[in-house]
Amino acid sequence: MRKHQILPLSLVLLLSLNSCSYFGSVDNAQLKLIPVKNGKEYQYIDKEGKIIVNPQFSEATVFRNGLALVKSSGNTPKWGYISEDGKYSISSVYESATVFSDEIAWVVSENAAPTAINTKGKIILTLQNAQTVRTFKEGLAAFSVIDSTGTKWGFVDKQGKIKINPQFTIAGNYSSSMCAVCNSDFKWGFIDKEGKIIINNQFDEAQAFINGMAIVSIGNKTGVIDKNGKYIINPQFTNMLPDHEMFLFEQDEKWGWCDNDGKIIINAQFTVAYPFNLNKLAAVKSGSMYGYIDKTGKIIINPQFDYAIPFNGDLALVSSSSKIGFIDTDGKYVINPQFDAIPQDLAMYLINGLSEYESVETNYFNIGAITDRVNITSPEGLLLGNTAEQILKKLNKSETDFNLYNTEHLIFENQKISNDASLNFYILGNISSEVNDGWYSKRVFNPASIPDGYAYIINLQGNGSDKAKLLVEAIEKSLVNFKKDTSASTDDLSVYNSNLLTVKIRPENTKILIVITPFRNNEQQYEE
Repeated sequence: MRKHQILPLSLVLLLSLNSCSYFGSVDNAQLKLIPVKNGKEYQYIDKEGKIIVNPQFSEATVFRNGLALVKSSGNTPKWGYISEDGKYSISSVYESATVFSDEIAWVVSENAAPTAINTKGKIILTLQNAQTVRTFKEGLAAFSVIDSTGTKWGFVDKQGKIKINPQFTIAGNYSSSMCAVCNSDFKWGFIDKEGKIIINNQFDEAQAFINGMAIVSIGNKTGVIDKNGKYIINPQFTNMLPDHEMFLFEQDEKWGWCDNDGKIIINAQFTVAYPFNLNKLAAVKSGSMYGYIDKTGKIIINPQFDYAIPFNGDLALVSSSSKIGFIDTDGKYVINPQFDAIPQDLAMYLINGLSEYESVETNYFNIGAITDRVNITSPEGLLLGNTAEQILKKLNKSETDFNLYNTEHLIFENQKISNDASLNFYILGNISSEVNDGWYSKRVFNPASIPDGYAYIINLQGNGSDKAKLLVEAIEKSLVNFKKDTSASTDDLSVYNSNLLTVKIRPENTKILIVITPFRNNEQQYEE
Protein backbone atom coordinates (compact mmCIF):
# COMPACT_ATOMS: atom_id res chain seq x y z
CA MET A 1 0.00 0.00 0.00
CA ARG A 2 1.42 3.34 -1.02
CA LYS A 3 0.57 7.04 -1.26
CA HIS A 4 -3.07 7.64 -1.95
CA GLN A 5 -3.63 11.36 -2.45
CA ILE A 6 -4.17 12.57 -5.99
CA LEU A 7 -0.99 12.97 -7.99
CA PRO A 8 -0.39 15.63 -10.62
CA LEU A 9 -2.28 14.11 -13.50
CA SER A 10 0.74 14.02 -15.78
CA LEU A 11 2.24 11.57 -13.27
CA VAL A 12 -0.93 9.49 -13.26
CA LEU A 13 -0.63 9.22 -17.03
CA LEU A 14 3.03 8.31 -16.73
CA LEU A 15 2.03 5.59 -14.27
CA SER A 16 -0.39 4.29 -16.90
CA LEU A 17 2.25 4.33 -19.59
CA ASN A 18 4.65 2.37 -17.41
CA SER A 19 2.00 -0.26 -16.71
CA CYS A 20 2.57 -1.80 -20.15
CA SER A 21 0.46 -4.94 -20.24
CA TYR A 22 -1.78 -3.82 -17.39
CA PHE A 23 -3.60 -0.95 -19.13
CA GLY A 24 -7.31 -1.57 -18.77
CA SER A 25 -10.35 -1.49 -20.98
CA VAL A 26 -12.27 1.60 -19.89
CA ASP A 27 -16.04 1.24 -19.76
CA ASN A 28 -16.67 3.09 -16.52
CA ALA A 29 -20.15 2.97 -15.05
CA GLN A 30 -21.36 6.35 -13.87
CA LEU A 31 -20.44 6.88 -10.26
CA LYS A 32 -23.24 7.36 -7.74
CA LEU A 33 -20.84 8.13 -4.92
CA ILE A 34 -17.51 9.91 -5.20
CA PRO A 35 -14.72 9.66 -2.60
CA VAL A 36 -13.23 13.05 -1.72
CA LYS A 37 -11.08 14.38 1.07
CA ASN A 38 -11.45 17.42 3.28
CA GLY A 39 -8.94 17.64 6.06
CA LYS A 40 -7.54 14.30 7.18
CA GLU A 41 -10.33 11.87 6.25
CA TYR A 42 -12.21 10.71 3.19
CA GLN A 43 -15.96 10.95 2.75
CA TYR A 44 -18.40 10.09 -0.06
CA ILE A 45 -20.53 12.66 -1.87
CA ASP A 46 -23.20 12.36 -4.56
CA LYS A 47 -23.27 14.21 -7.89
CA GLU A 48 -24.78 17.28 -6.26
CA GLY A 49 -22.03 17.46 -3.68
CA LYS A 50 -24.17 16.24 -0.79
CA ILE A 51 -22.32 14.20 1.84
CA ILE A 52 -23.71 10.66 1.80
CA VAL A 53 -21.07 8.91 3.90
CA ASN A 54 -19.47 11.05 6.61
CA PRO A 55 -15.69 11.66 6.77
CA GLN A 56 -14.14 8.72 8.61
CA PHE A 57 -11.70 6.85 6.36
CA SER A 58 -7.94 7.26 6.01
CA GLU A 59 -8.20 5.77 2.50
CA ALA A 60 -11.17 5.17 0.18
CA THR A 61 -11.90 3.80 -3.29
CA VAL A 62 -14.59 3.76 -5.95
CA PHE A 63 -17.46 1.28 -5.49
CA ARG A 64 -16.97 -1.91 -7.51
CA ASN A 65 -19.32 -4.91 -7.41
CA GLY A 66 -21.39 -2.88 -4.95
CA LEU A 67 -18.57 -2.48 -2.40
CA ALA A 68 -15.84 0.08 -1.76
CA LEU A 69 -12.50 -0.79 -0.23
CA VAL A 70 -11.77 1.56 2.67
CA LYS A 71 -9.18 1.92 5.41
CA SER A 72 -10.19 2.86 8.91
CA SER A 73 -8.67 5.77 10.80
CA GLY A 74 -6.92 5.66 14.15
CA ASN A 75 -3.71 4.23 15.52
CA THR A 76 -4.21 0.74 14.04
CA PRO A 77 -5.97 1.27 10.69
CA LYS A 78 -7.21 -1.79 8.84
CA TRP A 79 -8.87 -2.47 5.49
CA GLY A 80 -12.49 -3.49 4.98
CA TYR A 81 -15.43 -2.96 2.63
CA ILE A 82 -18.50 -0.75 2.89
CA SER A 83 -21.81 -0.75 1.03
CA GLU A 84 -23.35 2.44 -0.39
CA ASP A 85 -25.05 3.25 2.91
CA GLY A 86 -21.60 3.66 4.47
CA LYS A 87 -21.92 0.60 6.70
CA TYR A 88 -19.30 -2.13 6.78
CA SER A 89 -20.37 -5.18 4.80
CA ILE A 90 -16.99 -6.79 5.47
CA SER A 91 -15.26 -5.67 8.67
CA SER A 92 -12.03 -3.67 8.58
CA VAL A 93 -9.67 -6.36 9.87
CA TYR A 94 -7.17 -6.80 7.02
CA GLU A 95 -3.56 -5.70 6.67
CA SER A 96 -4.02 -5.20 2.92
CA ALA A 97 -6.71 -5.88 0.32
CA THR A 98 -7.70 -5.40 -3.32
CA VAL A 99 -10.82 -3.92 -4.81
CA PHE A 100 -13.46 -6.37 -6.01
CA SER A 101 -13.20 -7.66 -9.57
CA ASP A 102 -15.23 -10.54 -11.03
CA GLU A 103 -17.11 -10.52 -7.66
CA ILE A 104 -13.90 -11.55 -5.84
CA ALA A 105 -11.28 -9.64 -3.83
CA TRP A 106 -7.98 -10.68 -2.28
CA VAL A 107 -7.34 -9.91 1.39
CA VAL A 108 -4.34 -10.43 3.65
CA SER A 109 -4.50 -10.82 7.43
CA GLU A 110 -1.57 -10.44 9.82
CA ASN A 111 1.08 -13.10 9.17
CA ALA A 112 -1.16 -14.73 6.55
CA ALA A 113 -1.09 -15.56 2.86
CA PRO A 114 -3.42 -13.93 0.28
CA THR A 115 -7.01 -15.18 0.60
CA ALA A 116 -9.81 -14.70 -1.93
CA ILE A 117 -13.25 -13.70 -0.61
CA ASN A 118 -16.62 -13.11 -2.24
CA THR A 119 -18.83 -10.06 -1.74
CA LYS A 120 -20.27 -11.64 1.42
CA GLY A 121 -16.81 -11.95 2.93
CA LYS A 122 -16.77 -15.73 2.59
CA ILE A 123 -13.36 -17.32 2.01
CA ILE A 124 -13.07 -18.98 -1.39
CA LEU A 125 -9.42 -19.98 -1.53
CA THR A 126 -5.96 -19.24 -0.13
CA LEU A 127 -2.68 -19.17 -2.05
CA GLN A 128 -0.27 -20.17 0.69
CA ASN A 129 2.92 -20.00 -1.36
CA ALA A 130 2.13 -16.92 -3.45
CA GLN A 131 4.23 -13.80 -3.04
CA THR A 132 1.97 -11.43 -5.02
CA VAL A 133 -1.59 -11.93 -6.27
CA ARG A 134 -3.61 -9.71 -8.60
CA THR A 135 -7.38 -9.37 -9.03
CA PHE A 136 -9.35 -11.82 -11.15
CA LYS A 137 -9.85 -10.92 -14.80
CA GLU A 138 -11.98 -13.16 -16.98
CA GLY A 139 -11.93 -15.84 -14.30
CA LEU A 140 -8.15 -16.01 -13.82
CA ALA A 141 -5.85 -14.24 -11.36
CA ALA A 142 -2.14 -13.74 -11.91
CA PHE A 143 0.11 -14.71 -9.00
CA SER A 144 3.85 -14.92 -8.40
CA VAL A 145 6.09 -17.25 -6.45
CA ILE A 146 9.77 -16.93 -5.55
CA ASP A 147 12.16 -19.85 -5.99
CA SER A 148 15.89 -20.32 -6.44
CA THR A 149 15.67 -18.91 -9.99
CA GLY A 150 13.78 -15.76 -8.98
CA THR A 151 10.19 -14.58 -9.39
CA LYS A 152 7.83 -16.51 -11.65
CA TRP A 153 4.20 -15.75 -12.59
CA GLY A 154 1.29 -18.11 -13.20
CA PHE A 155 -2.53 -18.11 -13.01
CA VAL A 156 -5.15 -19.56 -10.68
CA ASP A 157 -8.89 -19.95 -11.30
CA LYS A 158 -11.75 -19.19 -8.92
CA GLN A 159 -11.81 -22.75 -7.61
CA GLY A 160 -8.20 -22.49 -6.50
CA LYS A 161 -6.87 -24.68 -9.30
CA ILE A 162 -3.52 -23.64 -10.75
CA LYS A 163 -4.50 -23.29 -14.41
CA ILE A 164 -1.08 -22.13 -15.61
CA ASN A 165 2.00 -23.00 -13.59
CA PRO A 166 4.32 -20.15 -12.58
CA GLN A 167 6.80 -19.81 -15.44
CA PHE A 168 6.74 -16.24 -16.74
CA THR A 169 9.13 -13.46 -15.71
CA ILE A 170 6.25 -10.95 -15.84
CA ALA A 171 2.58 -11.41 -16.68
CA GLY A 172 -0.27 -9.06 -17.45
CA ASN A 173 -4.00 -9.64 -16.98
CA TYR A 174 -6.42 -11.52 -19.22
CA SER A 175 -8.49 -9.52 -21.67
CA SER A 176 -10.27 -10.87 -24.74
CA SER A 177 -9.17 -14.38 -23.60
CA MET A 178 -5.52 -13.46 -24.13
CA CYS A 179 -2.75 -12.30 -21.82
CA ALA A 180 0.59 -10.60 -22.40
CA VAL A 181 3.54 -12.41 -20.81
CA CYS A 182 7.25 -11.71 -20.64
CA ASN A 183 10.00 -14.35 -20.84
CA SER A 184 13.45 -14.43 -19.24
CA ASP A 185 14.85 -12.45 -22.19
CA PHE A 186 12.33 -9.71 -21.35
CA LYS A 187 10.47 -10.18 -24.59
CA TRP A 188 6.68 -10.03 -24.58
CA GLY A 189 4.21 -12.32 -26.32
CA PHE A 190 0.65 -13.54 -25.74
CA ILE A 191 -0.87 -16.74 -24.35
CA ASP A 192 -4.38 -18.17 -24.38
CA LYS A 193 -6.26 -19.37 -21.30
CA GLU A 194 -4.48 -22.71 -21.37
CA GLY A 195 -1.08 -21.04 -21.25
CA LYS A 196 -0.26 -21.80 -24.87
CA ILE A 197 1.82 -19.19 -26.70
CA ILE A 198 -0.28 -17.84 -29.54
CA ILE A 199 1.82 -14.80 -30.43
CA ASN A 200 5.54 -15.37 -30.00
CA ASN A 201 7.63 -13.38 -27.54
CA GLN A 202 9.08 -10.65 -29.73
CA PHE A 203 8.00 -7.28 -28.31
CA ASP A 204 9.76 -5.00 -25.85
CA GLU A 205 6.42 -3.95 -24.34
CA ALA A 206 2.84 -5.12 -24.74
CA GLN A 207 -0.54 -3.92 -23.52
CA ALA A 208 -3.73 -5.94 -23.17
CA PHE A 209 -5.96 -6.83 -26.11
CA ILE A 210 -8.97 -4.52 -26.34
CA ASN A 211 -11.52 -4.84 -29.12
CA GLY A 212 -9.25 -7.36 -30.87
CA MET A 213 -6.23 -5.04 -30.90
CA ALA A 214 -3.15 -4.69 -28.69
CA ILE A 215 -0.56 -1.94 -28.45
CA VAL A 216 3.02 -3.23 -28.66
CA SER A 217 6.48 -1.70 -28.81
CA ILE A 218 9.72 -2.67 -30.47
CA GLY A 219 12.71 -0.54 -29.64
CA ASN A 220 11.45 2.99 -29.14
CA LYS A 221 8.54 2.72 -31.56
CA THR A 222 4.96 1.67 -30.77
CA GLY A 223 2.23 0.22 -32.99
CA VAL A 224 -0.87 -2.00 -32.88
CA ILE A 225 -1.34 -5.70 -33.74
CA ASP A 226 -4.39 -7.91 -34.27
CA LYS A 227 -5.02 -11.30 -32.62
CA ASN A 228 -2.85 -13.01 -35.23
CA GLY A 229 0.11 -10.83 -34.36
CA LYS A 230 -0.18 -8.90 -37.61
CA TYR A 231 0.42 -5.16 -37.53
CA ILE A 232 -2.65 -3.00 -37.99
CA ILE A 233 -0.64 0.13 -37.25
CA ASN A 234 3.09 -0.18 -37.89
CA PRO A 235 5.42 0.85 -35.03
CA GLN A 236 5.88 4.59 -35.56
CA PHE A 237 4.83 6.44 -32.42
CA THR A 238 6.69 7.04 -29.15
CA ASN A 239 3.72 5.85 -27.07
CA MET A 240 0.11 4.84 -27.58
CA LEU A 241 -2.93 4.34 -25.35
CA PRO A 242 -6.26 2.70 -26.25
CA ASP A 243 -9.35 4.91 -26.55
CA HIS A 244 -12.08 2.55 -27.79
CA GLU A 245 -12.55 3.31 -31.51
CA MET A 246 -9.38 5.47 -31.48
CA PHE A 247 -5.87 5.55 -30.08
CA LEU A 248 -4.03 8.28 -28.23
CA PHE A 249 -0.51 8.60 -29.60
CA GLU A 250 2.60 10.51 -28.59
CA GLN A 251 4.98 12.02 -31.07
CA ASP A 252 7.74 14.53 -30.34
CA GLU A 253 6.52 14.83 -26.74
CA LYS A 254 3.04 15.89 -27.86
CA TRP A 255 -0.20 13.90 -27.81
CA GLY A 256 -2.92 13.44 -30.43
CA TRP A 257 -5.40 10.85 -31.71
CA CYS A 258 -5.46 8.43 -34.62
CA ASP A 259 -8.08 5.94 -35.81
CA ASN A 260 -7.78 2.15 -35.85
CA ASP A 261 -5.91 2.29 -39.15
CA GLY A 262 -3.36 4.76 -37.88
CA LYS A 263 -4.88 7.74 -39.72
CA ILE A 264 -4.36 10.88 -37.67
CA ILE A 265 -7.63 12.45 -36.50
CA ILE A 266 -6.31 15.07 -34.08
CA ASN A 267 -2.74 16.28 -34.58
CA ALA A 268 -0.23 15.76 -31.79
CA GLN A 269 -0.31 19.16 -30.06
CA PHE A 270 -1.05 18.61 -26.35
CA THR A 271 1.56 18.15 -23.63
CA VAL A 272 -0.91 15.96 -21.70
CA ALA A 273 -4.04 14.26 -23.00
CA TYR A 274 -6.50 11.74 -21.57
CA PRO A 275 -8.80 9.33 -23.41
CA PHE A 276 -12.36 10.30 -24.39
CA ASN A 277 -13.53 6.99 -22.87
CA LEU A 278 -16.73 7.12 -24.98
CA ASN A 279 -17.45 10.67 -23.79
CA LYS A 280 -17.90 13.65 -26.16
CA LEU A 281 -15.08 15.58 -24.54
CA ALA A 282 -11.49 14.75 -23.56
CA ALA A 283 -9.23 16.50 -21.05
CA VAL A 284 -6.05 18.02 -22.50
CA LYS A 285 -3.30 20.35 -21.37
CA SER A 286 -2.63 23.33 -23.60
CA GLY A 287 0.07 25.67 -22.42
CA SER A 288 0.09 25.53 -18.63
CA MET A 289 -3.62 24.87 -18.11
CA TYR A 290 -6.15 22.09 -18.73
CA GLY A 291 -9.33 22.26 -20.77
CA TYR A 292 -11.52 19.98 -22.89
CA ILE A 293 -11.73 19.27 -26.65
CA ASP A 294 -14.24 17.45 -28.83
CA LYS A 295 -13.42 14.62 -31.25
CA THR A 296 -12.40 17.03 -33.98
CA GLY A 297 -9.80 18.60 -31.70
CA LYS A 298 -11.83 21.78 -31.20
CA ILE A 299 -11.53 23.37 -27.77
CA ILE A 300 -14.96 23.29 -26.11
CA ILE A 301 -14.03 24.23 -22.55
CA ASN A 302 -11.18 26.72 -22.49
CA PRO A 303 -7.97 25.75 -20.69
CA GLN A 304 -8.44 27.29 -17.23
CA PHE A 305 -7.86 24.48 -14.71
CA ASP A 306 -4.72 23.43 -12.90
CA TYR A 307 -5.67 19.79 -13.59
CA ALA A 308 -8.56 17.99 -15.26
CA ILE A 309 -9.64 14.35 -15.56
CA PRO A 310 -11.93 12.56 -18.08
CA PHE A 311 -15.68 12.91 -17.76
CA ASN A 312 -17.71 10.28 -15.95
CA GLY A 313 -21.13 10.71 -17.48
CA ASP A 314 -21.92 14.43 -17.32
CA LEU A 315 -19.39 15.32 -14.61
CA ALA A 316 -15.65 15.90 -14.75
CA LEU A 317 -13.24 16.43 -11.91
CA VAL A 318 -11.07 19.56 -12.11
CA SER A 319 -8.62 21.31 -9.83
CA SER A 320 -8.28 25.05 -9.37
CA SER A 321 -6.30 26.99 -6.76
CA SER A 322 -5.42 23.75 -4.95
CA LYS A 323 -9.08 22.82 -4.52
CA ILE A 324 -11.05 20.14 -6.36
CA GLY A 325 -14.53 20.54 -7.83
CA PHE A 326 -16.74 19.12 -10.59
CA ILE A 327 -17.95 20.70 -13.84
CA ASP A 328 -20.60 19.79 -16.43
CA THR A 329 -20.09 19.53 -20.21
CA ASP A 330 -20.56 23.30 -20.54
CA GLY A 331 -17.66 23.90 -18.20
CA LYS A 332 -19.89 25.21 -15.41
CA TYR A 333 -19.32 24.15 -11.83
CA VAL A 334 -21.87 21.66 -10.52
CA ILE A 335 -19.87 21.25 -7.31
CA ASN A 336 -17.65 24.23 -6.49
CA PRO A 337 -13.93 23.67 -5.82
CA GLN A 338 -13.82 22.88 -2.11
CA PHE A 339 -12.13 19.51 -1.60
CA ASP A 340 -8.50 18.99 -0.70
CA ALA A 341 -7.86 15.75 -2.58
CA ILE A 342 -9.27 12.65 -4.20
CA PRO A 343 -7.79 9.14 -3.85
CA GLN A 344 -5.49 8.02 -6.62
CA ASP A 345 -7.87 5.08 -7.07
CA LEU A 346 -10.54 7.47 -8.36
CA ALA A 347 -8.13 9.17 -10.75
CA MET A 348 -7.01 5.81 -12.17
CA TYR A 349 -10.60 4.60 -12.48
CA LEU A 350 -11.57 7.66 -14.52
CA ILE A 351 -8.43 7.64 -16.69
CA ASN A 352 -7.79 3.99 -17.48
CA GLY A 353 -10.36 1.85 -15.64
CA LEU A 354 -7.78 0.47 -13.22
CA SER A 355 -7.31 0.70 -9.47
CA GLU A 356 -4.38 1.41 -7.21
CA TYR A 357 -5.43 -1.69 -5.29
CA GLU A 358 -5.34 -4.53 -7.80
CA SER A 359 -2.67 -6.59 -6.06
CA VAL A 360 -1.57 -7.68 -2.60
CA GLU A 361 1.67 -9.05 -1.18
CA THR A 362 1.70 -11.98 1.18
CA ASN A 363 2.16 -11.19 4.85
CA TYR A 364 2.93 -14.82 5.65
CA PHE A 365 6.16 -15.50 7.49
CA ASN A 366 7.03 -19.15 7.97
CA ILE A 367 7.85 -19.16 11.68
CA GLY A 368 7.66 -22.95 11.83
CA ALA A 369 10.56 -23.29 9.39
CA ILE A 370 12.75 -21.33 11.83
CA THR A 371 11.69 -23.05 15.04
CA ASP A 372 12.24 -26.41 13.32
CA ARG A 373 15.68 -25.34 12.13
CA VAL A 374 17.01 -23.91 15.41
CA ASN A 375 17.91 -26.72 17.80
CA ILE A 376 18.09 -25.37 21.34
CA THR A 377 18.95 -28.58 23.19
CA SER A 378 21.53 -29.77 20.66
CA PRO A 379 22.70 -26.80 18.54
CA GLU A 380 23.87 -28.09 15.15
CA GLY A 381 24.05 -31.56 16.69
CA LEU A 382 26.45 -30.42 19.42
CA LEU A 383 26.21 -30.82 23.17
CA LEU A 384 27.40 -28.57 25.94
CA GLY A 385 30.47 -30.34 27.25
CA ASN A 386 31.77 -31.31 23.82
CA THR A 387 35.46 -30.62 23.46
CA ALA A 388 36.88 -28.38 20.75
CA GLU A 389 38.24 -31.48 19.00
CA GLN A 390 34.81 -33.15 19.02
CA ILE A 391 33.24 -29.96 17.63
CA LEU A 392 35.75 -29.86 14.77
CA LYS A 393 34.89 -33.41 13.73
CA LYS A 394 31.15 -32.90 14.10
CA LEU A 395 31.09 -29.70 12.02
CA ASN A 396 33.82 -30.81 9.60
CA LYS A 397 35.92 -27.78 10.48
CA SER A 398 39.65 -27.22 10.99
CA GLU A 399 41.67 -25.35 13.63
CA THR A 400 41.96 -22.37 11.27
CA ASP A 401 38.22 -21.82 11.48
CA PHE A 402 38.69 -20.68 15.08
CA ASN A 403 40.19 -17.41 16.24
CA LEU A 404 42.72 -18.19 18.95
CA TYR A 405 42.49 -14.68 20.36
CA ASN A 406 38.70 -14.36 20.38
CA THR A 407 35.86 -15.89 22.36
CA GLU A 408 33.26 -15.69 19.56
CA HIS A 409 33.86 -18.06 16.65
CA LEU A 410 31.61 -17.64 13.58
CA ILE A 411 30.98 -21.11 12.15
CA PHE A 412 28.59 -20.16 9.35
CA GLU A 413 26.87 -16.97 8.25
CA ASN A 414 23.60 -16.12 6.42
CA GLN A 415 22.60 -19.73 5.94
CA LYS A 416 19.19 -19.50 4.26
CA ILE A 417 16.17 -20.86 6.11
CA SER A 418 13.47 -19.25 3.93
CA ASN A 419 13.04 -16.24 1.67
CA ASP A 420 12.64 -14.13 4.82
CA ALA A 421 15.18 -15.57 7.26
CA SER A 422 18.80 -16.70 7.48
CA LEU A 423 21.03 -18.00 10.25
CA ASN A 424 24.45 -17.31 11.81
CA PHE A 425 25.97 -19.81 14.24
CA TYR A 426 28.74 -19.18 16.77
CA ILE A 427 30.87 -21.19 19.18
CA LEU A 428 31.43 -19.20 22.37
CA GLY A 429 34.45 -19.30 24.64
CA ASN A 430 38.21 -19.68 24.65
CA ILE A 431 39.46 -22.75 22.73
CA SER A 432 43.19 -21.99 23.02
CA SER A 433 45.96 -22.25 25.61
CA GLU A 434 48.92 -20.00 26.25
CA VAL A 435 52.37 -21.60 25.90
CA ASN A 436 55.89 -20.24 26.24
CA ASP A 437 57.81 -19.59 23.05
CA GLY A 438 61.25 -18.47 24.08
CA TRP A 439 61.07 -14.88 25.32
CA TYR A 440 57.41 -14.70 24.42
CA SER A 441 54.21 -16.65 24.89
CA LYS A 442 51.70 -17.56 22.23
CA ARG A 443 48.25 -19.09 21.98
CA VAL A 444 47.71 -22.50 20.42
CA PHE A 445 44.61 -24.53 19.73
CA ASN A 446 43.60 -26.67 22.70
CA PRO A 447 41.64 -29.74 21.50
CA ALA A 448 40.58 -30.57 25.06
CA SER A 449 39.07 -27.13 25.73
CA ILE A 450 35.33 -26.96 26.33
CA PRO A 451 33.52 -23.90 24.94
CA ASP A 452 31.25 -21.80 27.16
CA GLY A 453 28.22 -22.26 24.90
CA TYR A 454 26.67 -21.66 21.50
CA ALA A 455 24.78 -18.81 19.85
CA TYR A 456 22.38 -18.36 16.97
CA ILE A 457 21.60 -15.08 15.25
CA ILE A 458 18.42 -15.19 13.18
CA ASN A 459 18.43 -12.51 10.45
CA LEU A 460 14.98 -11.36 9.34
CA GLN A 461 14.04 -9.64 6.11
CA GLY A 462 11.05 -9.25 3.78
CA ASN A 463 7.87 -10.43 5.47
CA GLY A 464 9.92 -11.34 8.53
CA SER A 465 11.39 -7.87 9.09
CA ASP A 466 8.56 -6.86 11.43
CA LYS A 467 7.88 -10.30 12.91
CA ALA A 468 10.62 -10.49 15.56
CA LYS A 469 8.11 -10.37 18.42
CA LEU A 470 6.01 -13.19 16.92
CA LEU A 471 9.11 -15.30 16.36
CA VAL A 472 10.34 -14.80 19.93
CA GLU A 473 6.94 -15.89 21.23
CA ALA A 474 7.10 -19.02 19.07
CA ILE A 475 10.63 -19.86 20.23
CA GLU A 476 9.61 -19.44 23.85
CA LYS A 477 6.64 -21.78 23.34
CA SER A 478 9.01 -24.39 21.89
CA LEU A 479 11.08 -24.47 25.08
CA VAL A 480 9.63 -27.62 26.59
CA ASN A 481 10.85 -28.40 30.13
CA PHE A 482 12.19 -24.86 30.51
CA LYS A 483 10.98 -22.26 33.00
CA LYS A 484 11.29 -18.51 32.70
CA ASP A 485 13.66 -16.76 35.07
CA THR A 486 11.71 -13.60 35.88
CA SER A 487 14.49 -12.13 38.01
CA ALA A 488 16.95 -12.22 35.12
CA SER A 489 14.49 -11.37 32.32
CA THR A 490 13.83 -7.79 31.18
CA ASP A 491 11.61 -6.12 28.58
CA ASP A 492 14.10 -6.92 25.84
CA LEU A 493 15.69 -10.10 27.23
CA SER A 494 14.04 -13.43 28.03
CA VAL A 495 15.93 -15.94 30.17
CA TYR A 496 14.85 -19.60 30.46
CA ASN A 497 16.39 -22.43 32.45
CA SER A 498 16.14 -26.21 32.42
CA ASN A 499 18.05 -28.66 34.59
CA LEU A 500 20.96 -28.47 32.16
CA LEU A 501 20.71 -25.31 30.06
CA THR A 502 20.23 -21.58 30.25
CA VAL A 503 18.75 -19.94 27.14
CA LYS A 504 18.82 -16.18 26.60
CA ILE A 505 16.71 -14.64 23.83
CA ARG A 506 17.07 -11.03 22.75
CA PRO A 507 15.34 -9.40 19.74
CA GLU A 508 17.30 -6.57 18.11
CA ASN A 509 15.32 -4.88 15.32
CA THR A 510 15.52 -7.40 12.45
CA LYS A 511 17.75 -9.87 14.33
CA ILE A 512 17.15 -12.31 17.17
CA LEU A 513 20.05 -13.45 19.34
CA ILE A 514 19.81 -16.82 21.08
CA VAL A 515 22.60 -17.78 23.53
CA ILE A 516 22.75 -21.32 24.95
CA THR A 517 24.98 -21.98 27.97
CA PRO A 518 25.15 -24.55 30.80
CA PHE A 519 22.81 -23.98 33.74
CA ARG A 520 24.97 -23.45 36.80
CA ASN A 521 22.80 -21.74 39.40
CA ASN A 522 20.65 -24.30 41.20
CA GLU A 523 19.09 -21.60 43.34
CA GLN A 524 17.47 -19.89 40.38
CA GLN A 525 13.94 -18.71 41.12
CA TYR A 526 11.39 -19.73 38.55
CA GLU A 527 8.16 -18.17 37.43
CA GLU A 528 5.36 -20.58 38.17
